Parts: sequence; C-alpha cells; structure tokens
Amino acid sequence: MKQTLLVTGATFALIVVGLVIYFLVAYLSMLTFALSFMIFPVFLIVGLGFFKLARNRAAK
Repeated sequence: MKQTLLVTGATFALIVVGLVIYFLVAYLSMLTFALSFMIFPVFLIVGLGFFKLARNRAAK
C-alpha cells in the first residue's frame, strides 16, 4: 500500500515537472522563467525521491 502511494506521488510530481516545462515553452515570459526555476527542482527532487523510496521498499 505504501509503495503504491509513493509511486502515485512520484508520478504526480513528475507530471507537475512536465507541466512546468510546457508552460515555460508555451508562455515564455520572465514570470514563467522565474517560476519554473523555483518549482522545477522541488518537484523533480520529490518525484525522484519517491521513486527511489518505492524501489527500495520493493527490494526488501
């Protein structure tokens, strides 16, 4: 159950990363540029961290 929640959270975090990249390309402005560099790393780290936790739980 916890592994499923971790994978779901990671998937949603990486979807947010994809949306940030989309808005950066589609609506290029200083605001989207600044917001992308504030949002992108946080959700990328969270998403990849959740995947790593889920993988470690599966290995046990």
